Amino acid sequence: MSKVTRRTFLKSASAALLAGSMTSCRIEELLEEGWPEEYEIDKPPVPGADEWSLGEERYYKSICLQCPGGCGIQVRVVEGRAVKIEGNPIYPTNLGGLCPKGQNGLQVLYDPDRIRGPMKRVGERGEGKWQSISWEQAIKELGTRLAKLRSKGESHRVAVIGGHYRGHMGPLMDRFLKVYGSPNNISHDLGMEGAMSAHYFMQGAKDYFAYDWENTNYILCFGTSLLEAGVPAAYRLRMYGQMHRGRPGIRAKLVQIDIRYSISASKADKWIGVKPGTDGALALGLAHVIIRDNLYDHTFVKNYTFGFDDWRDDSGKEHVGFKHLVIEQYPPEKVSLITGVPTKVIERTAQEFASHRPGIAIYGRGISGQSNGLYTCMAVHSLNALIGSLDIPGGVMIQRRPPFKEWWEPTLDAGAIKGLKQPRIDLAGSETFPFASSAYATLPNNILAGYPYKLDTLFLYYTNPLFSSPQISRYYEAFTKIPFIVSFSPFLDESTHMADLILPDHTYLERWEDDEIPSSTGYPLLGIRQPVVKPLYNTRHTGDVMIAIAKAIGGTVGAAFLDNYLDMVRDALEGIRTAGRGSIQEKEPQKFWAALLDNGGWWAPPYSFAQWQEVIRTPSRKFEFYSLLMKLKIDELVQRIADREGLTHEKAFEQLIEKLQLSGQGDEVFMPHYEPLRFIGDEKEYPFLINTYKVMPHAEGRGGNQPHLQEIFGLQHSKSWEPWLEIHPEDAHILGIEDEERVWVESPIGRVQFKALIFEGAQRHVLNVPFEYGHSSYGRWARNRGENLNKIIGTEFNYLTGNVSWGSTRVRLVKV
Repeated sequence: MSKVTRRTFLKSASAALLAGSMTSCRIEELLEEGWPEEYEIDKPPVPGADEWSLGEERYYKSICLQCPGGCGIQVRVVEGRAVKIEGNPIYPTNLGGLCPKGQNGLQVLYDPDRIRGPMKRVGERGEGKWQSISWEQAIKELGTRLAKLRSKGESHRVAVIGGHYRGHMGPLMDRFLKVYGSPNNISHDLGMEGAMSAHYFMQGAKDYFAYDWENTNYILCFGTSLLEAGVPAAYRLRMYGQMHRGRPGIRAKLVQIDIRYSISASKADKWIGVKPGTDGALALGLAHVIIRDNLYDHTFVKNYTFGFDDWRDDSGKEHVGFKHLVIEQYPPEKVSLITGVPTKVIERTAQEFASHRPGIAIYGRGISGQSNGLYTCMAVHSLNALIGSLDIPGGVMIQRRPPFKEWWEPTLDAGAIKGLKQPRIDLAGSETFPFASSAYATLPNNILAGYPYKLDTLFLYYTNPLFSSPQISRYYEAFTKIPFIVSFSPFLDESTHMADLILPDHTYLERWEDDEIPSSTGYPLLGIRQPVVKPLYNTRHTGDVMIAIAKAIGGTVGAAFLDNYLDMVRDALEGIRTAGRGSIQEKEPQKFWAALLDNGGWWAPPYSFAQWQEVIRTPSRKFEFYSLLMKLKIDELVQRIADREGLTHEKAFEQLIEKLQLSGQGDEVFMPHYEPLRFIGDEKEYPFLINTYKVMPHAEGRGGNQPHLQEIFGLQHSKSWEPWLEIHPEDAHILGIEDEERVWVESPIGRVQFKALIFEGAQRHVLNVPFEYGHSSYGRWARNRGENLNKIIGTEFNYLTGNVSWGSTRVRLVKV
């Protein structure tokens, strides 16, 4: 195999340029920016390439999976080898555009460190000794193990931690666990549970929001990297251009509210720096001005909202309304002291937002994934209701779903029914985390304590908790207590390294999959992922593997599935075909399927506004400033506690609020309000807060082993191949820290080392670190590059929703 080093390439290239346009000095500079690597220049071996004619090329439409955005792509395949990825010009979100991650997908397919086939551990766990086994043997052994557990009435001792489920893979895993008899389908926390719960409690819809970017006039962007980490990336970038130059004479204003001066902040019309965790207070301060100055949409508030004014329930009890709360508790002067945002900025921003309708207030992981994330998202979303921007052109929309056909209801035998009655091992939905659908960060403590029971078998699907969880050392301890761990990862990441059985999935360029976009156009949109090449190695689609395991167990478990995953997907897509609407209206199944592959998906524009029965599903059938839905669920919990412990309703309520560690009292609990962040570490001993952020080349954990993405990783600072720590110049001066100097970052959990970067865009007493580095495994380019900050991040929660509070850990700096 011929190889060329980067040094050889650059020297050869410079020699070929006239007039010495690239000097040897510049070559050395380029080499210093990254680390020299060797690249193979021969054609990579691909199965089935001999079936192609010399020079034959084809284009296949598919869907990207470098991030959750699901952009449409078309892949150029020459002689059976995928050689180029471009955007699908007719796919509605990206219209042919593609971000750097999407362009770089071939480095996932041709990654030299991919797992080549199923493997079984033969040495000590984590020792890295493996034996190749056949798929048949792997499925037989696993099916036998699961069947034995089930025969003993212990099916609940099986759990799945799932990361990025796409399309019907999530429902398929749900279905498997349901018929098998385990309640433990645990979602890896993406930090958006607070936002989703806010949607549910205020609108009754636990759905992602979409936004009519093309027609909006004003955007308040709270704690979300619109242009770097927003998804779909190509769609967000295209909409940014549309907002600024797409309408003659109309330019939307973008206000970025964030704790660091990001690329999004640099491209915004205004950046408002806010103290960490105080976005909710700022939103309520803006609401105060809008209400005080009579700038809110009176018609919308009167006809479509509940709880704005004080109100009386059926028993005659008086309740405080949102207007009363905001006017009394969140004047701009008080909010300024909390947030660090000047009073004049609060006043002016509120007046602009309310007077330049339609506008939208958006939010993301930066504020959702905190101990106060639910109430912060509720506070921000209340701004949308105040100016009447729900389900109108230029406002907030509910992402509509395609009309899938529901799979048939499976039969549950006695074993499944018994297992499903057991509590979840993560305690989601319990009194500890009452509104959580998952609480994966509780797993280490629960597993180590054997509470509420001992876990026997753990499946890992596109998740790497030994890298991307807080306080990683606790997860390592917990993994040693689990008798059997199965990973479906195509790569030997940290968690897969600790597995007992590896059943590697195809990469996204080798498999069939439907892909329902999480949030984008508003109208229904479905992408189809298809194999653009034959699988390079002895890998299998995880959906097919789960179905094979179900068939091996047999009985009602096996009967719940068709023969393979593609058949299950096509069965669900029959609903779209028979609906007879949207971009494809072929009645004949084969023609419909062919058109689906030819287009790369199906979509049904336009979005229908003012469909209130779809948009608002609360008990009052109105947008709820005062959440009756939350009150109903809290009252149920309170009554349960009162009955169990012989308390009055009032005492039981106080006990629950204390257990959930809420500062809000009375009616405040059911409305948007400011909850201060809870911290790990004393401020005097640990004076800094730590913030992690994502950059554009971050490919959801996979980018660390993609050298092209590493070359462009830190464009904002011209950095690559290792992480950095941003520190404000005054803080650096006080501590005597020089630019590029190495420092220890210490928390109550541990310490890690970074190279300091003095950055005026950092706030005082806040340190910023990009998320990507510090792998101890995964592949040759990812391994042993920099530190993983998650090693020293403590475990704090939003106890209502069960999500991790990523910004709660305090740290200090020590010079190396």
